[in-house]
Amino acid sequence: MSEVLQVAKALAQSSDSDLVRVVAIRLMPTSSLNDFFDLATALIKPQNVAGAVSGLTKRQVLAFSDLLEGKQRDSQGLESLVKLFLVLKTDDGSYKPLEAAVAAYKQLVSPKFLMELTAAETIPPEDMLPDQKFLDSQAGLSAFETIQALTELVIELEQNYVREVGKGQVGLPELKRLALQLGRDVEYARLLYALAQLSSLVGVSDKRWKVGSAYQAWLSATPTHRWQQIANTWISLLGETTTFELSKSSNLNHAFQETFPIARDGVLSHITRLVSFAELIGLSSSNFMSSWFRPLLEGNTAKAIKLLSENLPATQNRIIIQADLTIIAVGPLPTDKELELRRFVETERIGVASTYRINSLSVTFGLETGLTEQEIRSLLTELSGVALPQPVDYLIREAATRFGRLVLRETPNGTLIQSNEQILLTQILNDSALKTLGITKTSETTLESRFELEIVYYLLRESKYAAIRKDSKDQVVSSWLAAGSKEASHVQTSSVLEDIQKWREHDKRLSEAPEGQDLVRQIEMAIKTKAAIRVSLQMNGTARDFLLEPTGLANGRLRGRDRQADCERVLPLASITGVRLG
Repeated sequence: MSEVLQVAKALAQSSDSDLVRVVAIRLMPTSSLNDFFDLATALIKPQNVAGAVSGLTKRQVLAFSDLLEGKQRDSQGLESLVKLFLVLKTDDGSYKPLEAAVAAYKQLVSPKFLMELTAAETIPPEDMLPDQKFLDSQAGLSAFETIQALTELVIELEQNYVREVGKGQVGLPELKRLALQLGRDVEYARLLYALAQLSSLVGVSDKRWKVGSAYQAWLSATPTHRWQQIANTWISLLGETTTFELSKSSNLNHAFQETFPIARDGVLSHITRLVSFAELIGLSSSNFMSSWFRPLLEGNTAKAIKLLSENLPATQNRIIIQADLTIIAVGPLPTDKELELRRFVETERIGVASTYRINSLSVTFGLETGLTEQEIRSLLTELSGVALPQPVDYLIREAATRFGRLVLRETPNGTLIQSNEQILLTQILNDSALKTLGITKTSETTLESRFELEIVYYLLRESKYAAIRKDSKDQVVSSWLAAGSKEASHVQTSSVLEDIQKWREHDKRLSEAPEGQDLVRQIEMAIKTKAAIRVSLQMNGTARDFLLEPTGLANGRLRGRDRQADCERVLPLASITGVRLG
């Protein structure tokens, strides 16, 4: 049986958590993979395997080395290699390395290096340990900023159309916009997207970045529970074996050099990302572990959260509203107030002290989500403690008055743009920034675009037109799930777990009642890889099973060698009810 089929079979038998981890370690987008065969094919590509081998721990390197010499002394180390899909476990309980893994290992690990690794002793770091209290305060601030930044990211995705670039990438303009709001560089924004995706906060669907399955739970959670979610993501990427090895260290960089000896020579993106994530979420600061690092790795999450919470900035209920339409939060707002405020303001700068701006477009968005003009005024007055400045008061009243003057409706042919203000429609029709929408005039009050509703809506918003969407019942459609709207048009992205479920359903369908294309694909794969298959079919009302070595597929018939009867069989595809690996 070929390695592709062997790996596909092993993948199908693995737990969801093991599959999620290997996908994350290999930095693989899953939305384009249709089944376990696609995943197996991607996993055994030489470049992909080389990256995984580079990220092996010292224990795993030694276990792999023993395996190549015919020794299987460290069963736990070998089992961890099986879960990384670098080694396959056979039916008799023995272990077999993948050919691509052997090739990558021999390129990265020379006999001399292996000898030095075996003889090397752990040398304690020479760095002077900093003051733990100061280190914790810095790590706590970093954790807080990351929590704030992730919250800003998911809210931005609800309010803006962010296109997928390439395979699962984010465009540079969007990264720059997020970086500017956070006061950080583009690489920080890129890393933030990666962390959010691994934590199921965001994902890609229909060539667009959208909020993920964990989005609503994130927004309703406290800062410490939000931190726990991303910390758990880091732990899952690290793996159980490695957490024990790292929990005794005080210097993260030194610990990673000791734990991942191959990555020292060729820095692997997965290992580099683990170190960057640790700094990002406050598990370390300048490579030194925070006081909650060890409790977290040892499984004492309650103690870790308690230590972290003592170093997070305290929340407060105070904002300053200025006449230039800016709003300053002088400190972190409580979760519920923060969420309510973000429904009708735009972000200028996020941090311990954040700056927002209120404008007609942001107020329109708040009204879309179900807020009323009075609720917006009441919240601002409550948080500021003073009367609203006249420009702000006028802006809210004007936005509420003009709410609904520009309405979008979905049609089978695209989108209708409707308004009773002909000047506004003329402005949209002649706007050069909207030429890509191919807008045409159908009546004095209606324009039309062949593009779908969401695209038209977000492009109009980008051009500062306060358009709203209405459904067939003339109800306003809100895109923000956090508003709790039952009529929300938003469709969540599929998470890695949902992709795994799709593969499992496909695998089950193949073995029970395969569809035509699935059946053909399975048989063609077996023929190509010269693998045996077990075929189930109905013949004259009787169920039969054959173990075949398929040799050909043509004219709706499968030709193969029957191992048990030692003869050739020709079976009609129409009678086949199931195919599985032999």
